[in-house]
Amino acid sequence: MIQAGFARVDVTPPLGTPISGYFNARYAKDVRDPLQINALAIGNGRESILILSFDVVAIAQNYADELRERISQKTGVPASHVMLCALHQHTAICLGGREIFWPVKDELYLRHFYRKVVDAAQMAIADMTETRVFTAETQTAKEIAFVRRYWMADGKMRTNPNTEKHGKPVRRCDESDNTVRLIRFCREGKKDIAYVNFSTHPDVIGGSRFSADWPGFVRRFVETENDALCISVTGFQGDSNHLDFFKSKEERFPHGKGYDHSRYMGRVIADAVKKIWNGGTEHTADAICGDVQTVYNKTNTAGMEYYDEAAQYVKDFEAGMPQKTAHIGDVATAYRILDLRTAPLYQPVVVTVLSLGDILFAGLGGEPFTAYTHAAHAAAKGKTVFCSCCTNGYQGYLPHKRAFEEGGYEVSNTFFTPSLEAQIVEKMGEMLGNFD
Repeated sequence: MIQAGFARVDVTPPLGTPISGYFNARYAKDVRDPLQINALAIGNGRESILILSFDVVAIAQNYADELRERISQKTGVPASHVMLCALHQHTAICLGGREIFWPVKDELYLRHFYRKVVDAAQMAIADMTETRVFTAETQTAKEIAFVRRYWMADGKMRTNPNTEKHGKPVRRCDESDNTVRLIRFCREGKKDIAYVNFSTHPDVIGGSRFSADWPGFVRRFVETENDALCISVTGFQGDSNHLDFFKSKEERFPHGKGYDHSRYMGRVIADAVKKIWNGGTEHTADAICGDVQTVYNKTNTAGMEYYDEAAQYVKDFEAGMPQKTAHIGDVATAYRILDLRTAPLYQPVVVTVLSLGDILFAGLGGEPFTAYTHAAHAAAKGKTVFCSCCTNGYQGYLPHKRAFEEGGYEVSNTFFTPSLEAQIVEKMGEMLGNFD
């Protein structure tokens, strides 16, 4: 017998709280829409798993580890059965991590946040009731996610290229994933629960107002149109966003920029959910498992000999001197070199796998490139997989091996080396295979 429960709590911080997501300080001036924690509990009468999605940029691993332990103490659900998934909106806050992420340091708010996390987990457990489980997937009617790394006519790879300066791209480095993946929990006597999974950066709006970006719109549209509850989870998205650089600037936003485009993306995803709402495959197996392991990759120390130059560059950048002309890749590289002075010899990446029968949830503690989605599905050997980024920790971009040869912003910003892909793929395959 499968059971499912849902809970939602508001964790919108006070105005004046730092907003994370870029290399410049932003402080919240207003609230477009609330920041939330949405919790999904799944059980079989003996064991349970918990998936919590957060309207935050990232949750550092030390925060995530402590939160999972607190949840376990209050609910009895093992910490290894808990997934904390940051949705990575760039109009939200960051819990811990590098100073360039502008993490929240308000101790009063952090204590409030911690209590709300545990509340959401407890409430979701208390809400569990018998359910039927269906999964389905479909492609969006219109492409809204695009790999942002392009080969240019000059033979160079550029992330989010300046087409006015470098001309039109020749081709994308990889194919994006425009698949909407759905789990529908059909509950007797209570509202159904929709778990909606889509992969691209929630980096559409910008500015200094709190917002849940397109995942927030997905939740609101799905709930209104299907009389349901909805938890949205961002998939592997490290190399993708909402911009199509094969189109002109005017053509990229036919429905308006910023909040209007975010609404449009939510609309497209919700329409895909509606299309598959009454279909899909029913799953009856109720075995529950969970595992959390860590991969360690040797720290990328390239550029240490340029420490003094990097320090001066960052000093000038923070003073506003080169900001108008600075390339984001140069900024990222300079910050990475500075951080190497205190970086450990090896970088950890948390790998989390939960299972409900033949449904698997695979999470990585960072921003994996889209290619890792294909690796997870291949390793699952026919089982249904739902991937989540920024899960149970955050270690920045997780590029694939080829990207290290191609270069670009994401690689210049990472502490990892080309061996990372093989380590993650092997670990995911091992863990996914353990739940046969």
